[in-house]
Amino acid sequence: MLMLPWEDFWNERHVVVLGGAGFLGSHLVELLEQLGARVLVVDALVPGSGGTVANLPASVDFLHANAGEVEHWLPFLQPEGVILHCAAFNTHRWCNEHPEEDARWNYLPNCRIAQALQGFPQRLHLLYVSTRTVYAPTHRRWITEEHPTAPADVYSLHCLASERLFALTVPSRHRLLCVRLPHLYGPRQALHRLEPGFLGELLRAALFDRPYTLYAHGMVRRDVLAVHDAAEALLRLLASGAQGTFHVPGVYVSALELARTLSKLTGWQQYTLSELPAASLPRLSGKRLQRALNWLPRTPLEEGLARTVAALRTAYSAPLP
Repeated sequence: MLMLPWEDFWNERHVVVLGGAGFLGSHLVELLEQLGARVLVVDALVPGSGGTVANLPASVDFLHANAGEVEHWLPFLQPEGVILHCAAFNTHRWCNEHPEEDARWNYLPNCRIAQALQGFPQRLHLLYVSTRTVYAPTHRRWITEEHPTAPADVYSLHCLASERLFALTVPSRHRLLCVRLPHLYGPRQALHRLEPGFLGELLRAALFDRPYTLYAHGMVRRDVLAVHDAAEALLRLLASGAQGTFHVPGVYVSALELARTLSKLTGWQQYTLSELPAASLPRLSGKRLQRALNWLPRTPLEEGLARTVAALRTAYSAPLP
């Protein structure tokens, strides 16, 4: 089969996927294997994170380790190898009550990675997956990658600190990309995790016919991105030669539209509207990504949610607690 130029970049390339047994990571691994990359998955399988070896192809090499245990995985990489770093214990409430524990998973391993890269003589490509929640609140409808940052929780603080750490300490012979993602959804989404998030809570309610309240009359808006689009965007970015910080925008949608789409797909009707206020998040600008790739994520909302519902119905054939 004829490969596109960005796809050919990955053929036989050595790639370490940190957090590769998780939601986004496993989709990256799946796509990398299709493109002929030589992949090593590193994952600590932290309870409550959603990471599981069941997400992975049987053929992939797997290392059960913390991302910061660089001595176990860095030797796998050859010159021009790639580190796809999506290892994170993603919480926004728990982290504020356990800041030291959050640092142990989401910041301190990155200190070890940065230090190890200082001593690695050949050029590597590092892509760090961050979050849109690093940004300061605003009334603007759109935000670019230059919008002021002001994390409101410890997890987001450690993400921003890791971005700055890599930018400050990773030698210029290496290539660095940071990508700030919105809410992801798709097959293998972990609805049982500690904090399933906005979309996870909605999917859980719809799939198991549970009540759910939509605040601000359902007009709260979010960017939502199909996970396979996110995975493709990251691999396209690395193949493009681009550097710096990027958004990967999704579909900007209200909670009510999400609920109505899930109702259409599942028959779920147990959502109610409340006048209690709730804040929308501004839309992520995708102009920088489009300039770099001449491409943007393209999965329509209903198509992506239909694929998600079908996969999760199979995965969660028994009700969640």
